[in-house]
Amino acid sequence: DAMLAKFARPGMCNPADTDSPWTAQDATDDARLQAAAARDTRTPAQRNHDALLGFLRPELGGPAKRGSHRGVPVAAIMTMSIADVERAAGVATLATGGTVPISEALELAQQSKRFLMVFDHAGMPLHVGRESRTATKAQRLALIATERGCTRPNCSAPASRAQVHHLTEWSKGGKTDIENLTLACDSCHAQVHDGPGGWKTVKLGPDTAFPGRTAWIAPPHIDPTGTPQVNHRHHPGELMALTLSRIQDRNRQARERHKRWLATHRATPATP
Repeated sequence: DAMLAKFARPGMCNPADTDSPWTAQDATDDARLQAAAARDTRTPAQRNHDALLGFLRPELGGPAKRGSHRGVPVAAIMTMSIADVERAAGVATLATGGTVPISEALELAQQSKRFLMVFDHAGMPLHVGRESRTATKAQRLALIATERGCTRPNCSAPASRAQVHHLTEWSKGGKTDIENLTLACDSCHAQVHDGPGGWKTVKLGPDTAFPGRTAWIAPPHIDPTGTPQVNHRHHPGELMALTLSRIQDRNRQARERHKRWLATHRATPATP
């Protein structure tokens, strides 16, 4: 999955395009990759097929020359909590959108490089700042660990397909600090602008249900109320809590209807 996130991007490893980048070194030329992506008409399945063929050819790079993807090494990135590790239960989340049982994640982690990150009580990373526009590797890893994917509501794009987005744009004085950064896939990132139909992104305050999380505000023609919304797609625990809440609410309404039915029928005398 990590390899395909890089080599199956639009424009990469296209056998029908003589100027398509094939190696990790070629992919560092952003102008060349963007031009190749604009000419790419393949489906995702076709791109995966071509990327796998290219990855298996030694002269085109191979496993030892995978380079980086969106600022971090092309490798499996897993995030797990200390609580799950201590009780040896639960799952570790992957930057590519999947999950791995804790038992398997710990086995894989024995031969891997580990990064320790400290988060606050709301699960948000502590301050990581920078004076330049581009996010650091540590900042991206922190966002992968906390947000796990694109933060636009209902978007299922994993972190491996997302770029770092400034909530307050760099051109408007926004800093490259972790508090001002979030993850957004290419498609959703293009929808954030000040023009008609543009979305807005904000950080939720401490008095909200999800403090520190990134919320998106839809344009008026989608949501006239302008209510900030968070994305629960990459947080299984939140999805479970929402599902249980709906079930409990549905059961409560069913009990109320049943009580009213019983009250009505008990009050009505039987017809001889």
